[in-house]
Amino acid sequence: MSVQTGSTSPAGPAPRRLVDRARRLVGDPNPIWIRELKQAARLARTPVILLALAVLMTLLIASIGGMASRDIAPAKTGVILFQVFFSVAYFVVALVGPAVAANSIASEREGRTWEAVLLTGIPPGEIARGKFLAAYTAISMYVVMLAPVGALPFLFGGITAMEVVIAFAFLFLIALLSVAFGLAISSTMASLRAAILVTLLLAFPLSMCLFMAGGAGLSLAAHRAWPEVPEGPPIWLPVAYQRAPFGLDYALFLIVLPIAAIAVPAWFLYEVTVANLTSESDDRSSGLKTWFAVCTPVIAAAAAVPAISVEPTDRLPAMMAGMCAMFAYLTFCVFLFAGEPIGPSRRVEAHWARSRAGRLRRFLGPGVARSAHLLLAAGVPAVVALWAIGHRLVLGVTIASPEVQTRQLEYFAVYALGFYVFLVGLGAFLRARTASPMIARVLLLALLFAVAVGPWIVAAIAGLVAELDTSDRALLVAAPSPFYAFAMISKATHGDPGPVVIVGYAAAAGWVAVGLGLLAAARARCTAVIAQRDAAFAQTSALLAQEDEASRAAEQAARARAAAQEDEASRAAEQAARARDATQEGGEPGSAAGTVA
Repeated sequence: MSVQTGSTSPAGPAPRRLVDRARRLVGDPNPIWIRELKQAARLARTPVILLALAVLMTLLIASIGGMASRDIAPAKTGVILFQVFFSVAYFVVALVGPAVAANSIASEREGRTWEAVLLTGIPPGEIARGKFLAAYTAISMYVVMLAPVGALPFLFGGITAMEVVIAFAFLFLIALLSVAFGLAISSTMASLRAAILVTLLLAFPLSMCLFMAGGAGLSLAAHRAWPEVPEGPPIWLPVAYQRAPFGLDYALFLIVLPIAAIAVPAWFLYEVTVANLTSESDDRSSGLKTWFAVCTPVIAAAAAVPAISVEPTDRLPAMMAGMCAMFAYLTFCVFLFAGEPIGPSRRVEAHWARSRAGRLRRFLGPGVARSAHLLLAAGVPAVVALWAIGHRLVLGVTIASPEVQTRQLEYFAVYALGFYVFLVGLGAFLRARTASPMIARVLLLALLFAVAVGPWIVAAIAGLVAELDTSDRALLVAAPSPFYAFAMISKATHGDPGPVVIVGYAAAAGWVAVGLGLLAAARARCTAVIAQRDAAFAQTSALLAQEDEASRAAEQAARARAAAQEDEASRAAEQAARARDATQEGGEPGSAAGTVA
């Protein structure tokens, strides 16, 4: 059956669903994708743009190769051309991909054709996939047109054919992320110009940071792990696949982590796009909550991988960096779920009742309290697991004092957990008390900044004005700040915990108490709002029932009156007929007598 009928794949095992989806993709492709391809095929400028890009890239690579081959060996010239070509191709994909995707949904809304797309009955997920496939096909044509130019470095030497093939494969994966990013931005915008502007303003710094940190920055770490990989060049990952020896580090850093780095953000951007395309009265939360529940353990495992693979003496800094990254991810998720509705709509509840949804499906549905419970249920075990892994790794290192490092991990984990519980409660409370998700997020950001920076300003003023010993007593004023955990870590070398650590533990316990209190207040507020809504719906239903009953009673009374009138008219007619018959019977003998006379 086609997508327009609203049919879905039959239920069954995951391999069967994948096979069915593949068959549908070949036999009955996405209608949005087909429509976009037909529109693009009618554009005369597309071949011109592709040809101009291929010619310009060819001239650039040929000129650089001609100048470099005069003084440099051919093998080094091939390496230089490889780095230049794929660096330029990376920025083409990272900037053109989001711009092409931003043109998809925003143009529908600006051109007033989005309502026509919705009236086709295609689900939001199918629309998102169709738009994604259309934009990804367009950017893939750019990569395919550049393929002959990308083979030129291989002719000079210094680069193998497999390294060129792997580099092109990663270009397609980067194009996947860039298109998904542009589509997520486009799904929130109503204007085409605003969508393209915002997308490019965000894509340019993000692509630059990823190129510098993931390229030249990680090449240094890759050279330390595998000396065969050169340090410094930004395009090092294809070389590592070809030259690094296969082992545990190879499987973790070159197979598992790249898959997670592509799959996790791509899934998130897809769910954001689907949520933005879904009506507010429908379920917009289940996809994002499923992503969070599944990806949180994956991200926790990825945060622990560097600590497992580095040298024993570097395990503590690696684990601390992983825990900081995990805390930043959880903080981002708190802001993400601060946009949840107070509770599920009546339409969602009716759909749950009709489909007999279980507890898990209802738990992953819309609701502020449900989101807060999910954040605690997935985030707290992840931080505890990282703490346990780090504790085990540090204890296995033969150093002079492993107890100091274990205490440092403990101090950071305890304070991070306490402050995370506070953030979850604060986010739920602000969302329950505000009418707009944007207001809740702005207030949450402002309060987080005030809590993080304000205590340190007060501590500095206390140390300067009162002329106290800022190493201890003035430092205690900054205990409410989450950065106070690093002050606790600096005191781990002392045998006696001291007031800094004790106050830090007290602050963490206070954050837990405040967070749970705010969460309880948010739950009470949400329960009251939902009860008021249900009461209003019940009152409205009762009024409508009364109106229906009154209308039915009036209709029955009207029918009774009409029936009575009909009966009265029929009786009157019957009496008149009888009178006429009696008159006729009385007149017949008289007329006969007259005739005889």
